[in-house]
Amino acid sequence: MNALLPFVSNGIGIIILLILRYVSSTRVSKRRYADFLFNVMLFGIMGACVLEATSYAIDGKVFFGSIFLNYLANTYLFTVNLLLPLSLVFYVDLSFFDDPRRMQHTYRPQILVSLIMLAATVANLFVPLCFKISDHNVYARLPFSYAYYVVIFYHFVSALVVQLRYNRERGPRAFVSIELFLLPIVVGTSLQFAFYGLSLAWVASAIGLCGLFMMQQNELAYIDGLTGTYNRQYLYHMLTSWSRSHTPLVGAMCDVDRFKEINDTYGHSEGDHALTVVAGALTEATGDQEWVFRFAGDEFVVVGIEEDTDAIDANLTRAATSLADTGNTGLKAPVSISWGTSDYTNDIDDFLRGMDERMYAMKSIHHHQRKAAQR
Repeated sequence: MNALLPFVSNGIGIIILLILRYVSSTRVSKRRYADFLFNVMLFGIMGACVLEATSYAIDGKVFFGSIFLNYLANTYLFTVNLLLPLSLVFYVDLSFFDDPRRMQHTYRPQILVSLIMLAATVANLFVPLCFKISDHNVYARLPFSYAYYVVIFYHFVSALVVQLRYNRERGPRAFVSIELFLLPIVVGTSLQFAFYGLSLAWVASAIGLCGLFMMQQNELAYIDGLTGTYNRQYLYHMLTSWSRSHTPLVGAMCDVDRFKEINDTYGHSEGDHALTVVAGALTEATGDQEWVFRFAGDEFVVVGIEEDTDAIDANLTRAATSLADTGNTGLKAPVSISWGTSDYTNDIDDFLRGMDERMYAMKSIHHHQRKAAQR
């Protein structure tokens, strides 16, 4: 095995993490607990890169404090092997469900297993269990150390289960895929497990964490922060992609009736609440091949891969019926919507313009109906 490999691989990992730390420090996020765990993983992996390289550098070299330093470095490495995958499970859950109260009762088995293995790591300082350091300061991995790999993969599976549960309950996240994040980590860890002395686990972890950050940045770029729907930028991105593949498309532009009146009467917080309720109703009513985008202000666009507008029209009618009942929405007043549908031909602007014109035609009808009802 090349003696320089541990220093090169861990050095690359440190450089990746330093860049990631600089980039991530400038982002704006309201997820305080998730951001804390992200930094725990970042600095934990960075420390592992440093101490694993240190362990390789001093292995077999005897000087004052060398054995103690080797024990310290490897005890840290075994500890983070337990705590960082557990932190990942918490981080994934917070990223998906955003509910810190779930942690303690949802992940008791994972916490218990980690605590047991952590106790074994501490006990190793007194009785060799997972590794030992000889009088010549030579590190040796013991058979019990393989249990740590089992725990690591147990936590990885737990993180995947979180994603599967979220997908089942709320639908898949378009830009976050935990398996893609775990892939380099699993490959690097497996190779280090199979080939004693190979140092790839921590640089692979750095690459995985960097990939996770990039996926989340994509999500922030394409998801509307208030309503949770896709935004206008992603609408144009997808329309361009669909048009190149000649996918049959239909669409509808939807507008909240008298939205200014809601803001003026009840305040902007109620207006924001109305937008989130409308977005939820549209998302709930749409089919598997339909997507909701916040276009601008109180306007939404629904696009479906379909041959005609009948299905999307029926779904919006169902959403409008749901919104009319304040008992379902929790709003202070009923909310009504107007919409217009259009078939995609060959031009994105024509597609959107057709929806817009038909939507305002419906708004005009609704306006005259309200006027007639008030007489």
